[in-house]
Amino acid sequence: MNQLVNEAVKDYVGRRSREVERDLEATLSSLRAYRQRDPQFDGAIAAFVDAEARLGKEDPAEGKVVIGKLVDGQLVAERMIEGASPLQTEIRRLLNASS
Repeated sequence: MNQLVNEAVKDYVGRRSREVERDLEATLSSLRAYRQRDPQFDGAIAAFVDAEARLGKEDPAEGKVVIGKLVDGQLVAERMIEGASPLQTEIRRLLNASS
Protein backbone atom coordinates (compact mmCIF):
# COMPACT_ATOMS: atom_id res chain seq x y z
CA MET A 1 0.00 0.00 0.00
CA ASN A 2 2.83 2.39 0.92
CA GLN A 3 4.52 1.73 -2.44
CA LEU A 4 1.28 2.51 -4.32
CA VAL A 5 0.86 5.79 -2.45
CA ASN A 6 4.49 6.73 -3.11
CA GLU A 7 4.13 5.99 -6.83
CA ALA A 8 0.87 7.93 -7.03
CA VAL A 9 2.45 10.95 -5.32
CA LYS A 10 5.52 10.70 -7.57
CA ASP A 11 3.29 10.58 -10.65
CA TYR A 12 1.21 13.55 -9.46
CA VAL A 13 4.27 15.65 -8.63
CA GLY A 14 5.80 14.83 -12.01
CA ARG A 15 2.66 15.85 -13.92
CA ARG A 16 2.11 18.96 -11.83
CA SER A 17 5.75 20.00 -12.20
CA ARG A 18 5.43 19.84 -15.97
CA GLU A 19 2.22 21.90 -15.85
CA VAL A 20 3.84 24.55 -13.66
CA GLU A 21 6.89 24.64 -15.92
CA ARG A 22 4.67 25.18 -19.00
CA ASP A 23 2.77 27.94 -17.19
CA LEU A 24 5.99 29.67 -16.17
CA GLU A 25 7.39 29.41 -19.70
CA ALA A 26 4.17 30.90 -21.12
CA THR A 27 4.29 33.73 -18.59
CA LEU A 28 7.92 34.44 -19.40
CA SER A 29 7.15 34.42 -23.11
CA SER A 30 4.27 36.85 -22.59
CA LEU A 31 6.47 39.14 -20.50
CA ARG A 32 9.18 39.14 -23.16
CA ALA A 33 6.63 39.93 -25.87
CA TYR A 34 5.16 42.75 -23.77
CA ARG A 35 8.62 44.12 -23.08
CA GLN A 36 9.31 44.33 -26.82
CA ARG A 37 5.99 46.12 -27.47
CA ASP A 38 6.39 48.69 -24.68
CA PRO A 39 9.13 51.26 -25.38
CA GLN A 40 8.86 52.64 -21.81
CA PHE A 41 9.36 49.22 -20.17
CA ASP A 42 13.01 49.73 -19.21
CA GLY A 43 12.26 53.22 -17.88
CA ALA A 44 9.32 51.93 -15.88
CA ILE A 45 11.44 49.19 -14.32
CA ALA A 46 14.18 51.72 -13.48
CA ALA A 47 11.60 54.07 -11.91
CA PHE A 48 10.15 51.19 -9.90
CA VAL A 49 13.57 50.16 -8.61
CA ASP A 50 14.39 53.78 -7.74
CA ALA A 51 11.10 54.19 -5.84
CA GLU A 52 11.67 50.95 -3.94
CA ALA A 53 15.17 52.07 -2.98
CA ARG A 54 14.05 55.57 -1.94
CA LEU A 55 10.91 54.64 -0.05
CA GLY A 56 11.99 51.38 1.55
CA LYS A 57 9.83 50.70 4.59
CA GLU A 58 8.07 54.05 4.16
CA ASP A 59 6.32 52.78 1.00
CA PRO A 60 2.59 53.44 1.56
CA ALA A 61 1.65 50.44 -0.57
CA GLU A 62 4.12 48.02 1.05
CA GLY A 63 2.37 44.86 2.14
CA LYS A 64 -1.04 45.91 0.78
CA VAL A 65 -3.15 43.29 -0.94
CA VAL A 66 -4.35 44.39 -4.36
CA ILE A 67 -7.31 42.56 -5.79
CA GLY A 68 -7.74 42.93 -9.51
CA LYS A 69 -6.44 41.75 -12.83
CA LEU A 70 -4.00 42.93 -15.47
CA VAL A 71 -5.60 44.29 -18.63
CA ASP A 72 -3.17 45.36 -21.33
CA GLY A 73 -0.41 45.59 -18.74
CA GLN A 74 -2.42 47.80 -16.36
CA LEU A 75 -3.87 46.72 -13.02
CA VAL A 76 -7.63 47.04 -12.96
CA ALA A 77 -8.79 46.88 -9.36
CA GLU A 78 -11.97 44.94 -8.76
CA ARG A 79 -12.65 46.91 -5.60
CA MET A 80 -11.05 49.57 -3.46
CA ILE A 81 -8.96 48.31 -0.59
CA GLU A 82 -10.25 49.35 2.81
CA GLY A 83 -8.05 51.78 4.68
CA ALA A 84 -6.54 53.35 1.57
CA SER A 85 -5.29 56.88 2.02
CA PRO A 86 -6.92 59.70 0.02
CA LEU A 87 -3.79 59.84 -2.15
CA GLN A 88 -3.91 56.11 -2.86
CA THR A 89 -7.62 56.35 -3.70
CA GLU A 90 -7.00 59.26 -6.10
CA ILE A 91 -4.11 57.47 -7.80
CA ARG A 92 -6.26 54.37 -8.26
CA ARG A 93 -9.07 56.53 -9.65
CA LEU A 94 -6.72 58.16 -12.15
CA LEU A 95 -5.11 54.88 -13.17
CA ASN A 96 -8.47 53.22 -13.67
CA ALA A 97 -9.89 56.30 -15.42
CA SER A 98 -12.96 56.10 -13.21
CA SER A 99 -14.80 58.97 -11.63
